[in-house]
Amino acid sequence: MSMNEGTGTRPRVAIVTDSTADLEPADAQERGISVVPLFVNFGDARYRDRIDLSLEEFYRKLATLKVLPTTAQPTPAMFEDAFRPHAEAGRAIVCLTIMGSLSGTINAANTAAQAFPRAEIHVVDSGSTAGGLALLAQHASELAHDGGEAQAVLAALQRDIAVLRGFATIPDLSHAVRTGRVSRAQAFVGSLVKIVPVLRIERGKVEEHARVRTFAKAIDTMVDAAAAEANKADGARVCVIHSHAADEAARVVAKLREKITTKPFAFEQLEAGPVLGTHAGQGAVGVFVIPGP
Repeated sequence: MSMNEGTGTRPRVAIVTDSTADLEPADAQERGISVVPLFVNFGDARYRDRIDLSLEEFYRKLATLKVLPTTAQPTPAMFEDAFRPHAEAGRAIVCLTIMGSLSGTINAANTAAQAFPRAEIHVVDSGSTAGGLALLAQHASELAHDGGEAQAVLAALQRDIAVLRGFATIPDLSHAVRTGRVSRAQAFVGSLVKIVPVLRIERGKVEEHARVRTFAKAIDTMVDAAAAEANKADGARVCVIHSHAADEAARVVAKLREKITTKPFAFEQLEAGPVLGTHAGQGAVGVFVIPGP
């Protein structure tokens, strides 16, 4: 996918994103998507997400080490390195980042863009992360490879971002509490009465969608909500993502295939990388949906 089909030329628009999209490296390379890694820290040891630290090694460390990980955004210089070859080649750049309410990554990208005053660089807050960011980056890449100009890609992305919905459930809230994504009071009340939250991610906000009594019920609630979004129109894009919970994710995929009646729709299944795993811990499952046009 490194060339426009039928033209033999490179796309006029380059797509850049960050590693919270959790794209498989081979898929990102095939699609021509440049990925800027965030950092995961275990004590004094710093790792670039999915480069210096594999998924297997991260989850092993998470389960066995007493030192719990933290995360950090990329530096502007890292985005400059991603932008430079495209800017020098005269290509427009569309850079999609994790939602600004969760990370300062977009600030680093905006700072880097200022280093190329003659280049056309558009930094876009995805309003999402993980599977949602992956779906957006993949769609942008498809449009670019079909010959789309930057403004056409941006217009499609703005539509996608407006309708993109994510739903997720986390069986163990301790990691989210430690990293500030869930308050201690919320987690305490949840554990006290055996409440499992289902979260909704949309337009830059993470909110509670529902509270249920069991993780199994949370999965069903999440699937129902995601299927309802996908069934709004044909051609939905769906991504199931999990943090070291492949069997549970497979069950979610099977349930979704039963409940989604619109066709055709694209399905993606990804494993959360070290950054998302730091905040969600092991066992979390999410579904992101962009309803068809």
